[in-house]
Amino acid sequence: MKYKIMQYVFHNILELVSLVIVVYYYPSIRYSFMKFFLPFLLFIFIAEAITSLQVIRDDVRSNVGLQYLISIVETIFYGYIFYNLSHRNGLKKIILIQSISFFLIYLSLFFFFGSKVSIFTFCLTLYGFSLSIIAIGHIYNKFIDEEYIDIVKDPGFWIAFGVSIFFSGISIALILHEFILKNNLNLFGIKLYNFIPRVLSIILYSSISIAIILCKKKNKTSLLPL
Repeated sequence: MKYKIMQYVFHNILELVSLVIVVYYYPSIRYSFMKFFLPFLLFIFIAEAITSLQVIRDDVRSNVGLQYLISIVETIFYGYIFYNLSHRNGLKKIILIQSISFFLIYLSLFFFFGSKVSIFTFCLTLYGFSLSIIAIGHIYNKFIDEEYIDIVKDPGFWIAFGVSIFFSGISIALILHEFILKNNLNLFGIKLYNFIPRVLSIILYSSISIAIILCKKKNKTSLLPL
């Protein structure tokens, strides 16, 4: 039973660790757009904890509505973060269009097809790939911009790195869901489509934590204020 619980709460622990780090370093980021990591991670931790609790209790009630809410919040948040991180107008326009489009799509699907998990999964897959492309585009711009030679010391790089790995991996896992289910593919007794997100969570929340810590070492004027 303990092993089962650890399977489903592992990513919640990572979210909590990142949340604690943000709270600790909040005085250093409270005057920048990075301050919104605090309410975002708090929301994600609570929402995902509710989902994990339902799974552990074998609660058969659908949590699609909660997943739609999580996806909408992620769309707004990551759109806002990458829009502020980017210094190129072309990428800013792409981010704005992508964020508004998926916000409206998620909202429409929830009201008209809220009970259809397959449609939500398809949209989530598309969003994952599109956000990964934006994150990779941001990293590419960092590499070609002489201002950011020491890229590993840049908080924006770590956010983009974690987001690109996590969301592209999630999208691939969703695409392979039926194949994994049909062939009963698992690792350490965990279905592969559940194992992949848990491993990728390590990369995402470690990257976010590194970004927050690096913000303390950067001059506050280098971060765009609200």
